[in-house]
Amino acid sequence: MKQKHTKHKAKPYRQVAPVRKNEKFSKNYSYIQRSKQMEESHRKERLPALTGNNSFEPVADLLPELQNDVDQTGFYEQLVNGFNSVQTSRLLSTNESDGTSLPEPVKTVEKESKTPVQTHDDFDSYNSFSKRFDFDLSAENINDLISRKDATLIKSSWPAVGNLKFEIPQLDANAQNPDCSPPSDISNSSDLQKLEVKMSICAKVAYPLSALQSELFHIANNYQDLYYPHRTHSNAEEIRYMYCLHALNHMLKVRSLILRNNEKVAALAKSLKLSPNEISIPETFRDQGLKRMKVLFIVPFRESALKIVKLIGDLLFGIQDDQARKNSMANYERFVQDYSGNTIYFPKTNPKPFDYEQTFSGNTDDNFKIGLRFTKKAVSLFSDMNASDILIASPLGLRMLVTDKESDFDFLNSIELLIIDQAELFLAQNWENLLHSLDHLHLQPQKLPDTNCQRVRTWCLSGASSFYRQTLFFSSHELPEFRAVLNSKCQNYQGKVRITNLVEHGDIRNVITPIQQVFRRINCTNVESSFDDRFQHFVKHIMPQFSKPGFSHCMLYVPSYFDFVRIRNQFKTDMISFVQISEYTKKEKISRARDIFFHSGASVLLYSERAHFFRRTRIKGIRNLIMYQPPNFPHFYSELINLMLESNQNPRDGFGDEMSVSILYTKYDLLSLSNVVGSENALKLTTGKKDSYLFSTKT
Repeated sequence: MKQKHTKHKAKPYRQVAPVRKNEKFSKNYSYIQRSKQMEESHRKERLPALTGNNSFEPVADLLPELQNDVDQTGFYEQLVNGFNSVQTSRLLSTNESDGTSLPEPVKTVEKESKTPVQTHDDFDSYNSFSKRFDFDLSAENINDLISRKDATLIKSSWPAVGNLKFEIPQLDANAQNPDCSPPSDISNSSDLQKLEVKMSICAKVAYPLSALQSELFHIANNYQDLYYPHRTHSNAEEIRYMYCLHALNHMLKVRSLILRNNEKVAALAKSLKLSPNEISIPETFRDQGLKRMKVLFIVPFRESALKIVKLIGDLLFGIQDDQARKNSMANYERFVQDYSGNTIYFPKTNPKPFDYEQTFSGNTDDNFKIGLRFTKKAVSLFSDMNASDILIASPLGLRMLVTDKESDFDFLNSIELLIIDQAELFLAQNWENLLHSLDHLHLQPQKLPDTNCQRVRTWCLSGASSFYRQTLFFSSHELPEFRAVLNSKCQNYQGKVRITNLVEHGDIRNVITPIQQVFRRINCTNVESSFDDRFQHFVKHIMPQFSKPGFSHCMLYVPSYFDFVRIRNQFKTDMISFVQISEYTKKEKISRARDIFFHSGASVLLYSERAHFFRRTRIKGIRNLIMYQPPNFPHFYSELINLMLESNQNPRDGFGDEMSVSILYTKYDLLSLSNVVGSENALKLTTGKKDSYLFSTKT
């Protein structure tokens, strides 16, 4: 029986407006200027008789209440101007009722010298930290940074890192170019003190720092973005030590500045006989972001997070035993239990490659996030995200935080230092997780923070926080995906530094199988069409030979899983005899596929790059190797070709010495080709007149 419709209709569900990126910086910046004008008007209109010729700020609460339907621009306008709309009737009525006058305001900073608190000018007033965060970008500056206009390019060469390329935005016509000459080594505490490192850290650093550490730290300490694509297993710990030193130094500077200003605000409130939340705070005390978190580490495994936390503890408290470390770092015992162990078993009879054991040693769980909170005498682990100073997370763990509907991700709004280490491993995990997480930094908060808006820096209120974020990016080699992150996600107003060393030889020199390798270029017009052009070339020119009689023992190596699925579907449509091994294939099916392929039961083995990354399976019986695209991990090139040695062949397959290697590429695979054949040869492959090139390792 149908229900009758009533006259009263149900109210439609009101969805929360989605969070959007701050794009109209010029409008947001005007709110800051308007807020200053409103402050002046409040001084003149409401307190003319009480203040006389002296300046006096109106009373302010922490934050105004936010309306439910506030939009993108209204949010920042309300946040900036909210404390000006607070009524001062409480202050006036209190003094009128008892007949007393307002206390004399503090005219100059020197009057605070009676308290043990030192003035702002006494503490690092002219260092790189203060210069960076006290500088306010204009709307014109922001537009120039977005369009990458008027940037100065400076090339240099340093002993340890090699060739560098500085890209410095010209925000001031009278500004001088920075000194790009090689820095001196850091061998003792005085060298670090000259670089404005906190004294508490200098006493606990393991001296001397290596030449690589010294040069990288000079770049990081200048608060420029850094792209270093030459991380290896041998220098990994040096790099990790360097960026932990920089992150801790930055965090302690932020904390000490806030604590000093807290004491000044308390002294000012005491002189006015008011609570700190009721007074109007001078502009010079703006020292915070909208949220507390300032440093974000993105690393692939729990083992990496374990090493970072231990290094921070060593730099902050010195070398300690387990009991002392438990006292100085809260929840340390729980942390060690959760982030150690679970090591992958490495067989001794059939050992894995050295780089595999180095990569997967320790706890390799890739779903984690942990917050660190600094207190006066200790560090608290597993702290709440909104109360944490540092966050260490994997791309997957960070994405789960962002997509959690039960909580917000406002704590990512005010990140000032982003460190991405072992970026090449994110390609094997899920590169989209990293991009998705980076897109959610510095977005408009979903809720008004509990920070006193009078203490928030003006560039945070104007939505320009992303231009004050420094990014340190480390990888083992160069790839277009890494360059894209640096160019599209990093907009540091102090510029960026990229290491530009050319690849001299490439991984092809590690090939020991005597075989000819043919590189076939696929012509395409643009990047978007290159995916379809590559597939169409493969279907028209490569696949027909799979159906020829006698063709067998061919491995098709596919770096991208999307291409893997596309080719697999095409094989099924054309009834191609094949077996497949991907990262999702179970061990039993892998063994069965290897056996069928070795004994000529299937002509083609469809093999994904991620399957090889996570398992390093030694496939035997490969006579023909086709790489659908140059590998993202360059050492896989020689590793796969070396599987074609005579000792790995089936002597009964009847093919004798017939073997071939083909690599398909486009001109947009320049960086991947450079890792394989060297930068000079890669340039010839992508710009030459021919469409095929032959490399031979025959003796």
